[in-house]
Amino acid sequence: MDIWSHVKSKIRLSNSIVCLCAVYVFFYVVTEILHWNNSHALEFTPADVFTGSIWQIFTAGFTENYAICVIANIGIIVISNRFMEPVWGTVEFVKFIVIVNVGSYLITLSILFIGYVLLKEEGFLYAPFCGGHGLIAGIFVALKQLIPDHVILHTITPMRVRHLPILSFLFSMILTLGRVTTTRYLTVNMVGLSTAWIYLRYFQAHERGRGDISDTLSLTSFFPEFAQPHLIRYSSAVANLGGVVGKSDKIIEAVPTVGINLPQQSIKERHKQLALQALNERLRNTETEDVEWPESEPESAEEIV
Repeated sequence: MDIWSHVKSKIRLSNSIVCLCAVYVFFYVVTEILHWNNSHALEFTPADVFTGSIWQIFTAGFTENYAICVIANIGIIVISNRFMEPVWGTVEFVKFIVIVNVGSYLITLSILFIGYVLLKEEGFLYAPFCGGHGLIAGIFVALKQLIPDHVILHTITPMRVRHLPILSFLFSMILTLGRVTTTRYLTVNMVGLSTAWIYLRYFQAHERGRGDISDTLSLTSFFPEFAQPHLIRYSSAVANLGGVVGKSDKIIEAVPTVGINLPQQSIKERHKQLALQALNERLRNTETEDVEWPESEPESAEEIV
């Protein structure tokens, strides 16, 4: 066994995650070389995409301008992969990465074009940018589905995995308001969250159908608890629209539980399952006693005769 195989086995990295990390590092090195020639070939420039550089929709999400961002993205992807790929499988994991990454920049392209048409601001089309913040935001949505109650940080109020999507959005908003980044990065973050949620909520295929209508992925669950009662009306309208577009309502409603068997469920769902199991066992024991009882009557009757 070579050194790399030994390290890989110790850290437990799958082939897909190794390839993904390699892509991040390779694109970072290539981007640095291209910058020496004043080129932004791997970054996302809407005007270039419209004139033929379509590959930028695929490469921008895996391209970073700073080494610290590459390290942070790789760290988040490696950790999240331990929860995602074992449940979904390699094919579905890679599919999710591609859909969120490409969807984030494809929808952002449309938004920037509309902004250019309305505001006549050339920066919407000609300013290059890149980054995996849309993909990372989408991964946070997936973790919210899989391990929502997992505690990340113990504070006065425990910070759980289900808080990650809204926290990533607030972090991007703070950076934008502080002019550390532009509104384009906030847009990609929002689109990444939305793309991941729509895909997981209505389109992800699994053994029992498509999508996931559990409360864990409800639209209101992404907002603070004090705001959720005021958003139920709008959430229902979006859910109805999503059901029509995804054509998955009947399939999902026919499923008694969440579409995917998650390794870690919420505490309430666990208690319900345990109660149902106990009730089923009692019913089985009762049925067994009812079946065995008549068999003893003929024997007692023969003894009497």
